[in-house]
Amino acid sequence: EVVTQSGVGPPPHVQHREDEAFYVLEGEYEFLIEGRTSNAGTGSLIYVPKGNLHAHKNVGETPGRMLVSQTPGGLHERFFEEIGEERKDGSPPPVSENPPDMARIAKIAAGYGIEMTPSGRSYIAQEEVTG
Repeated sequence: EVVTQSGVGPPPHVQHREDEAFYVLEGEYEFLIEGRTSNAGTGSLIYVPKGNLHAHKNVGETPGRMLVSQTPGGLHERFFEEIGEERKDGSPPPVSENPPDMARIAKIAAGYGIEMTPSGRSYIAQEEVTG
């Protein structure tokens, strides 16, 4: 499950090893998939086959929630474990005023078959991944 703050989302990227699906539980998202933009609200299911440039952004006024799955599984979870900080008390991570270190994230992502695009700097990744 992913919680995305209003106005944010991951940078455009390509997953070379996994297909990805997004099921919107709450909120309104804008998806960019291979140069096409579409909106997806509660109940929408978006499928992105591996090898396709994509990104999403919460365009609603409140935090949005999605169930996200990758097939085959495993690698994506380890990627998030490596770039994130474990929250043992279950509290949400603080929203940072500073942008994340995208060079560090892109380098780690490459090891998991995820290619970050240079133009992706406009979507700032501030998502909370749970469970």
